[in-house]
Amino acid sequence: MKTTLCKIAVGCALAWSSTLSTAADDMFVVRPTARTPQEVVDVMKAYAEGKKWVFAGASKVKPPQGEVTFVKVCIPEVGKLLWPLGLHISAMLPCGNFGVYQKEGKTEISMLHPRYMQVLYPHPEVDKASAAATPLFMDMLDNVAK
Repeated sequence: MKTTLCKIAVGCALAWSSTLSTAADDMFVVRPTARTPQEVVDVMKAYAEGKKWVFAGASKVKPPQGEVTFVKVCIPEVGKLLWPLGLHISAMLPCGNFGVYQKEGKTEISMLHPRYMQVLYPHPEVDKASAAATPLFMDMLDNVAK
């Protein structure tokens, strides 16, 4: 009986772990592009400024796998949906977080999907902000990757 319960518990833990891993992977959107990483950053900055968003900056780091540029772009209109809940929410949005890097000689852009906010801070206003941010950031990502 004890062995059976143990096997069931291990099986459930493995299934739950697998689900979490898949769910976590779904929080990232990755687009390949023919642009260089610097071109991606330049286009992201121009796109954000053209929309009257805030290009908060880009920073390069060099982990062992190669160079990655972290990019942060903020949408003030999305902030207006969140800030009534408290300024501490600004740690999540209204900014999008992007990574620009080369993988096997090709540039990729990764974006943390805005729905991660709903997981971290379940609230109807956060849901609205996430829903508002998603198409805006996805459109930017798709346009920059062209």
